[in-house]
Amino acid sequence: MSYQIDADGTVHLGDVRVPVPHSLSDQARAYLSTDPWAAAPMPDEPVPMWAMRDAMAPAFDALNTQAQALYPVNIEEVRLGGVRCHRIRPADADCRRREGLLINLHGGGFVVGSGALVEAIPVAALTGFEVIAVDYRLAPEHPYPAAVDDVLAVYRACLADHDAARVGLYGSSAGGFLTAQAIASMQRESLPVPACAGVFSAGGSLADLGDTRSIFTLSGFYGQHSLPLGHPLSELTVYLAGADPNDPLVSPELGDLSAFPPTLLVSGTRDALLSATANFHRALLRAGCAAELIVYDAMPHSHWYALDLPETRETLEFMSAFFFRHLAA
Repeated sequence: MSYQIDADGTVHLGDVRVPVPHSLSDQARAYLSTDPWAAAPMPDEPVPMWAMRDAMAPAFDALNTQAQALYPVNIEEVRLGGVRCHRIRPADADCRRREGLLINLHGGGFVVGSGALVEAIPVAALTGFEVIAVDYRLAPEHPYPAAVDDVLAVYRACLADHDAARVGLYGSSAGGFLTAQAIASMQRESLPVPACAGVFSAGGSLADLGDTRSIFTLSGFYGQHSLPLGHPLSELTVYLAGADPNDPLVSPELGDLSAFPPTLLVSGTRDALLSATANFHRALLRAGCAAELIVYDAMPHSHWYALDLPETRETLEFMSAFFFRHLAA
């Protein structure tokens, strides 16, 4: 799609003018008016995301540091079920609630993001619950179902000390898809499903990600569009590594969702995966599941990584209230 973006963030799609909504905070309007890729060199040929792990690591570390400054927590590296994880607890012991446990699966296209805690730190601080952030194995070195296997290993280890009715599972982007895949695999293996789930900027089917993936990038209107499934440099291609995207364990939306736990879904109208998120929400409702969908006007993919936005604080509070409602005694 050919478009131009003014300095104030107004997007021009041919004769169509798309201004930044006035309903947003000043911080969000500035965020949407800034090209995050302006200073980044654009290669002549596509570079696979997994080849950029080392280059992206400082950005994830910076997000962790920023999150911890805003939301004080204690972080401990642990191994659960043989899998490297981080245990995150509120820094103030008086704020800790011991009846619930959350398991977080980070984003990163299934190929990057090891050690990313930006989704886990705020939720631990806001809910008071311990959060286990799973450092699951990444593609292409470890394609599907390695990440799912890691999540189930951690989940089993957590069930040794916690009732499933007091455990929640959530993730953003790849971590959101992985959340759905893990729950489908729990059902197959006759494990009790968690009390609640969060599928954020993600859906339940890798077979069809919907039309917004063809309209938007991961930064809304900025940057490059994601490569399609089947392209050798696509994250989804190397993650699946020949696995059938129509398999209900890969795409739970195509299977029986009737036993899925209450699920919160969050996206934005400039999210490349809005279609996938909305489609999974409808599929859950059709299956009779309790499912809630929150969509933010003009926000791009996983906007809650932008920690200084008032919209991010609100989003994190909505997420935390949902988890608290389902896990608090």
